[in-house]
Amino acid sequence: MKVSLASTAEYSSKAAESINDLNPNAADILIVSVITSMVTDLGVVSPTASGLLSYYDGQKNTKHTIDGYFVAPKSFDGNDHEEHRISMTYGGHVETCKGGNTFAVPGIYKILDFVYERYASLPLDKLLEYPIKIAKDGFKLTQPTKDYFIHSLEPMFMWHEYSKNVLNSVYQDLDNGIVKLEKLSDTYSYMSTEGFNDFYTGDISKSILETLEHEGGHATADDFNNYDLISENKFNYKYKDLILTGHAGPSIGGLMVLKYLEGLSIKSDNKAETLKNVYIDRQKNYEFFGNRSEFINNEINKITQSSSTIQANTSDEANNHFSITFSSGYGSGVLCKNTGMYFNNSLGEVELNPQGFLGDTRGDRLISNMSPLIIETNEGVSTIGSPGADRISSAIAQVLINYSKSKNWKQAIDEPRFHVNGDGTVRAEPGSLDNDNDITITEKYDMYFGGVCVSGLSNSIFSFGDKRRGDTSWES
Repeated sequence: MKVSLASTAEYSSKAAESINDLNPNAADILIVSVITSMVTDLGVVSPTASGLLSYYDGQKNTKHTIDGYFVAPKSFDGNDHEEHRISMTYGGHVETCKGGNTFAVPGIYKILDFVYERYASLPLDKLLEYPIKIAKDGFKLTQPTKDYFIHSLEPMFMWHEYSKNVLNSVYQDLDNGIVKLEKLSDTYSYMSTEGFNDFYTGDISKSILETLEHEGGHATADDFNNYDLISENKFNYKYKDLILTGHAGPSIGGLMVLKYLEGLSIKSDNKAETLKNVYIDRQKNYEFFGNRSEFINNEINKITQSSSTIQANTSDEANNHFSITFSSGYGSGVLCKNTGMYFNNSLGEVELNPQGFLGDTRGDRLISNMSPLIIETNEGVSTIGSPGADRISSAIAQVLINYSKSKNWKQAIDEPRFHVNGDGTVRAEPGSLDNDNDITITEKYDMYFGGVCVSGLSNSIFSFGDKRRGDTSWES
């Protein structure tokens, strides 16, 4: 079977190649790619990630969504309530929090278990063989990780003693240092026989909880046991001749893609001002906890009635398509000695916690910018998605607009992008906007603007990566 992959993770194509002789399908490629990324893309993502999945079932010709995003602990009874805030120069200036008390319950292994049980064709031990080996043997850093570590390695990943020891080689030589995650290799080897759900109910879960308690974290066994996916909370939206299917609430990412599409489609002499108003609208009206899902769904209905993340997309000849966006926040810096897993810092992401650190988020799904989409056209089915925090929505919207004009995915992805931040500042790649003293012009193909990936099936399977983040595409 012919299979394709588009990803922002450079080692994912090697992971796909490692099982190519076993005749994998799109689900198999997705699983091995995701696990490998959680091993190799340090800082950008970690083995305690969460994500959103959109997929197309080729046998049934149906579209689906799975929300496996972070859930806050039901109570904050851990020992550490201090906000360990740090500043980084990434993207100009970013503030976030580190430490075990920023850990939220991740859903990535629930997503992978769902895909494995429903769609995979290969045994789990075969799918995890490559990431187990590369974690044990060691690897050099990918370019996106090096770009991120320039800003984050010292303040975020060298304060924790175990992490400091593991990353010493790359701390001494960012380009040539080798990272070995032997404990993580052992953990994934164990998972390959016990299954993904051991992360929530088995020995892996117990080991993580021991470290969390020691580090002052708040998640408990009940929080892990009670984690659930949200299925089929989706929207359908027609933009020109593209039929888009994506995640409705509680994620705000899909709504913001539609808002950006709407804003950028309006003729305006000041596109930056238009997008600034979209961002302000988001901050004022959509970033809250409580019954966010119903509110977001209603906002999407109004539009349809009027006219630190990783991305992986896989497709196969049977017309199965998967698009997953997954993240660990900026990373907490805590490396679990028992499992070799870096912990996420989703409770500590300042820009996604409007109520402040450890605010009233207990038991709630955290705010997500992710928006993996299924796209139907007369030519066939495609998937699209991007990493990039609050740049996800603007990046996807700009690529969709470009594609609607050119019908060429590579050209649409390569065209220069811009983004307007919540404070009104504008960052733009050369050629995306008229030069202005108030605009910060970045390098061409700057990783700040996400990494839009596309895979699909028309006359044949295809995939396109993004030069901003790895430019990884692979076809069997």
